[in-house]
Amino acid sequence: MSFEQFGNMFSVLMNVAGLMMCLYWFVRKPNRAWVYAMIFLLAHFMSNYYWSIYVLVMGEDPTTSSLLAYFGWNVAFLVLPILQLRVMSPDERHFFSPFALLPIPLNIYQFFLYLPYGGLFSNIWQGFFATAIACISLNSILCYVKTRNQRMRPPYVALVSFVYVLTEYTMWTSSCFDWPSQWTDPYNYAAILNCLTYILFPLAIRSMLTVPGEEIDYKDTNRLQMLFRPIYLIAVSVGCIGGYFLAVWMRHTLNAGISGTGDTDPYRVIAVVLFVISVVIVSFSVTTVFIVSSLQKSAESEEYRRAMNVAERANNAKSEFLASMSHEIRTPISSVLGMNEMIMRESLRARDVLPDDREDIRSVFADICNYAGNIESAGNSLLALIGDILDFSKIEAGKLELVTGEYRLSSVLNDVSNMISFKAGGKGLDFRVEVEESIPERLSGDEYRVRQILTNLLNNAVKYTNRGSVLLQVSTGGIRETESGKTADLIIRVEDTGIGIKESDMDILFTRFGRVDPDRNNSVEGTGLGLTITKSLAEMMDGQVEVKSVYGKGSVFTVTIPQTVLSDEPIGDFRQKFEQSIDSKHAREESFRARGAKILVVDDTLMNLIVVKGLLKGTELGIDTCLSGEEAVAMAERHAYDVILMDQRMPEMDGVTAMRLIREGSRSKNPTTPVICLTADALTGARERYLADGFDDYLSKPIDAALLEKKLLAHLPAEKIIRPGQDVDHSGQA
Repeated sequence: MSFEQFGNMFSVLMNVAGLMMCLYWFVRKPNRAWVYAMIFLLAHFMSNYYWSIYVLVMGEDPTTSSLLAYFGWNVAFLVLPILQLRVMSPDERHFFSPFALLPIPLNIYQFFLYLPYGGLFSNIWQGFFATAIACISLNSILCYVKTRNQRMRPPYVALVSFVYVLTEYTMWTSSCFDWPSQWTDPYNYAAILNCLTYILFPLAIRSMLTVPGEEIDYKDTNRLQMLFRPIYLIAVSVGCIGGYFLAVWMRHTLNAGISGTGDTDPYRVIAVVLFVISVVIVSFSVTTVFIVSSLQKSAESEEYRRAMNVAERANNAKSEFLASMSHEIRTPISSVLGMNEMIMRESLRARDVLPDDREDIRSVFADICNYAGNIESAGNSLLALIGDILDFSKIEAGKLELVTGEYRLSSVLNDVSNMISFKAGGKGLDFRVEVEESIPERLSGDEYRVRQILTNLLNNAVKYTNRGSVLLQVSTGGIRETESGKTADLIIRVEDTGIGIKESDMDILFTRFGRVDPDRNNSVEGTGLGLTITKSLAEMMDGQVEVKSVYGKGSVFTVTIPQTVLSDEPIGDFRQKFEQSIDSKHAREESFRARGAKILVVDDTLMNLIVVKGLLKGTELGIDTCLSGEEAVAMAERHAYDVILMDQRMPEMDGVTAMRLIREGSRSKNPTTPVICLTADALTGARERYLADGFDDYLSKPIDAALLEKKLLAHLPAEKIIRPGQDVDHSGQA
């Protein structure tokens, strides 16, 4: 095999390799640039294969028209400028340098030099497009050199195209001269370099399509698409080898009967047949690309349909959730309004027609207390719904944070048990609490979230249990030494005799908005977020949640969360403490009186002012109120206050602005008065944000009476505070 024959076969192999690379990346990341690259390489393959096999079989160049021989190459020269324009950036398209026109005079010289050796049409066609390719490539390279400090992508395709045209010029020019041997002919070496550009083009395109700093987002391919690559390689290889053997057979056949051909060249038919074979192979390649592209579009359509189905299911879930929330929120609001109506009726009746009998009077006020208790229960249910939604949103956004601190386990268990015992008693359920006496009493952890886990589990147990019992068991898996000190695994076990859970529903038990057995439980209140939040909180504490259930018989939920032990003091007989706390419940009394103190309450909602005054009625505080920030500033200029409760969100002037004007105003009598932020913003980080704005403390709405008194105790002057049991003289001083 001569050097020229080796170069020809090498060109075919590089053609096939480049096509395989383009097909591979096209399947994984479709882009029109790959289509142009494949057309360019297929067109080259048509002429390269036809020319290479003929030279290999016959030992000479094809004796056929230049139009037939150069057809594929002519198509390639047409497609390459389109490919270049496809991958050019906007900066390259709008940039022009006069130096980019340098290839024009050089190519004119080469055109006239090569004109006697090539066909006129092919010479003009290839010369024109080769010049265009060279100018476009050089312009892109110059653009990059000038603007490279702007982090412009290197013009890889332009560089490869320039090398491609440069090797073509070398081949054309060298073929115009006689060389001593094939080893000294620059044509052969330029041809080898030219063939290497067949695999450099796919690499260049891939680099151009890759966003800097990001990996290519390849699409998943199915098995059929993956099989096309080896099938295509095998088919092309068989076609190429088959064409070679067919040409050899035809040569032997024609040699046997060459004596009767006269002056006609019998080998012309070999060139025609090879051209036809190359056309068939190219057609097969085009068909393969079309099929792969169709499959890719079909896969994308299927992926789009799946995404649409997922989005539709999510939208339906959202609609169902909103419908459920509308029902869940309206239910406690209806209870609040209904009970309030009953309170108003009973109060008016008592005012206008007060019974004479003491027992009848007690009965009237007992009914009013019951109605008020129902309002409190409905309000707490409404707050729990909103709290679940906010907690879930924070968990999904990754913004929920644990606040670790010291707490007493007996206090947490007592509060939760008291609340659940009334709910269970209302349904006629037996509620029992069993606490291991050796559990440490003083622990460190997020007390609020531990309460939330207990409340969620017990509320669920009561909600889904219509008869029987609910059992709360609290134990520990022992105390172990860790880097942070002594740690105890707090094991919370909630067992009920409720409706149970189907095995098929276990998978959706901890999913958001999940409601098991919805047809049976459509009257049960709740967001469907409680167990999801419980599981997330347990995992945030490095704990876990387990569930066992028998449908129709009941369920057992077990939560294990590690907590730091602060003292070896055991919790003791919690059942006795719990029963004593139930028996000793009585009406709440104010934690202090401050007859000589004066506070200002600022809120743009009149009802909130009435609530605050009502909650503090028994403290004997002097309370001024106003409905705007401007009015608060004016009142602060007329009166001195011991504490100011300031709503943060008000029209015209917000709480932050009003607070600053009160503190910085030249006529203000309250430059150092503590200002407590009063707001409905209870999201994570709200307290820190308002303290950073300058407030002295933070109190969220709806206002908790005990917490309100606690905040005031912390900021009122100590000399004006009277604790329960303290004696008071006639002047009002303790």
